[in-house]
Amino acid sequence: MENKDTQLNGKRILIFQQRNWAKSIGHFLAEQLHAQGCQLAAWTMKPTTHQFIIEQKTVPYQLVINDDEVLNDPEKFITSSTPSLTEICRELGVDSVWPFVSTIRNYVKSYGQKYYYSFNKNVSDEQMVAYVRAVYGYLKRFFDEFKPDVILAPNFVVLPHIFCNLMAQKRGIPMIAVTDSKIQGQFIFTYGYQDDRGPFFDRFKQLQGGARSENQQRAAKYIEEFCWQFKQPDHAIKEHSESFYKKIRHELAPYYHSFRWILSRPKNYLPSLGPTIDYRPPRVLLRDHYRQKQYRRFAQRFRYADFKSVSRYVYFPLQFQPEASIDVVAPFFNNQIETARQVAMSLPDDYTLVVKEHPAMVGLRTPGFLKKIVGLPNVKLIDYRISSHDALRHAAAVVSPGATTVAEAAILKIPAIQLGDLGITAQLPNVIVHREMPTLSAAIKKALAIEFDQHYEQQLENFVAAVYDTGFDFRYTTVWAKGKGDDYGELWRLYRQEIIHALQK
Repeated sequence: MENKDTQLNGKRILIFQQRNWAKSIGHFLAEQLHAQGCQLAAWTMKPTTHQFIIEQKTVPYQLVINDDEVLNDPEKFITSSTPSLTEICRELGVDSVWPFVSTIRNYVKSYGQKYYYSFNKNVSDEQMVAYVRAVYGYLKRFFDEFKPDVILAPNFVVLPHIFCNLMAQKRGIPMIAVTDSKIQGQFIFTYGYQDDRGPFFDRFKQLQGGARSENQQRAAKYIEEFCWQFKQPDHAIKEHSESFYKKIRHELAPYYHSFRWILSRPKNYLPSLGPTIDYRPPRVLLRDHYRQKQYRRFAQRFRYADFKSVSRYVYFPLQFQPEASIDVVAPFFNNQIETARQVAMSLPDDYTLVVKEHPAMVGLRTPGFLKKIVGLPNVKLIDYRISSHDALRHAAAVVSPGATTVAEAAILKIPAIQLGDLGITAQLPNVIVHREMPTLSAAIKKALAIEFDQHYEQQLENFVAAVYDTGFDFRYTTVWAKGKGDDYGELWRLYRQEIIHALQK
């Protein structure tokens, strides 16, 4: 019989078992933790994932709560003791819950109404309020009844993650997720929903205070190599020709899935929400297929501004949406058309705002969206096929909620205005965090005056070194998406080490 880890034996672990992550990573972690004598509870998202967690036989959970049941009919979970929004705000230490409500994509947006999501709300305000109250209620059950020592989540992307993180922080309980470090190939553990707490931040503070890292030279080399060989972010998409066979498969896919849908209705159906990305009737499958072709063709043939004719400009890269990078850390700026309009209106002197589509959104964004961007004063929409490097290297500054582009700009010594609250990019020396549109002009002028001196270079080097000191190059997204790829033993080693580290703090 395997000896149990004395540092983990008896610890109570709550795991957010959601979607594909639960099957590819979460269940594996639960098995390893159970083998070490941990007691487990689970929050589940997606009906088929919930069914998997309930029916599996290798991990006994003491408490399992399915979010989809609450999402579908939150009123059923409201009792006389369920806190009001006023009480919830007070308990969480926030002024309003509505910025967090914006992360509930199937509530605040409608997938059934339009591809890829309509920005009209999908349910009533009353249902949203009931859900907020019900979520707080069931999370309180986890804390009061199960009493976790550590909480594991794949990421921080929806309201339950955020509420749980705030409640855990108030109780001194570590909640651990994984996030992109903005340095190619490196992931880090994060303890806060704004990616503003965790080992990276502790180490970066030490390096800024005068400590030296064994990875200092490695960091300097990364920066040097980046400057002469632009490193594409992991999400970068390059268009390529498909084989004839793949084209045929792609064209037949919606009909095949429609036939399967008719034969065996999918289980991921929530009546109050209608069609979602997880539940698409044949008409929606076919709509999505042909709309994507239409949108992609429109984007490919669209008459973009002549990039070479633009002289002085500020760069505004559009974000993938719905997505955590904008809906969680920058909810007040997630109307990207309006944000672009206000940024363009705030540009000082003779600067123009250059906007470029996110490559992964080509085929998802409607033609009307691109037309609205083009119709904004002092805005130039450039071809999405222009490389990020070319768009960046000629820019006077970048304005963004806090995406990978901000980190790339730091290495290229381009100032950046960060509109959102993303903690990791806020540590970069080129970043000025600014959330007030009326004073944006002054903030941009301040950014343009940033000096790229020795202090700047040292802070940037410390940032990269701190990532190498605390991060890992395990192919996390590959394992998440495909459930295979790298050694699962290494994955367990990383999580075990981080859980023990969090427990000892």
